[in-house]
Amino acid sequence: MSREQVDAFRASLKRCLDDPAFMKDFYGRFTSASPEVGEKFKNTDFERQNRVLADSLYLMAAGAQGGEESIAWREMKHIALRHRELGLGPHLYDLWLSCLLAAAGQHDPQWTPDVEAAWKETLAPGITFFRKRAIEDGL
Repeated sequence: MSREQVDAFRASLKRCLDDPAFMKDFYGRFTSASPEVGEKFKNTDFERQNRVLADSLYLMAAGAQGGEESIAWREMKHIALRHRELGLGPHLYDLWLSCLLAAAGQHDPQWTPDVEAAWKETLAPGITFFRKRAIEDGL
């Protein structure tokens, strides 16, 4: 994982978050992509959830650069526990990423194939970790 890729991801994420429609677009895509996802998010406070997701994305970027004993990874372990409580199975992470990339591509005015690659590379370690934990948890 190169520092340049993580920096490109962070810059793109900031541009996306500067657009108030980004999170609404992402969650609209994600919740309508699967009845299972729609059901899991039916009583969600999206104002709070938007903040949680933004924080989690920055955390995943920090985790992509740090060792598994870093603060970021300790926090990601807490997120994995929360995902287990919510019953989020490993199959949902690819769908989540697909919807996230589609929304980012619509809301980052500087989106390019290289920026998309930076998102994928930066988020891959975290997604792999969450998927592995879900499998270990039998979800």
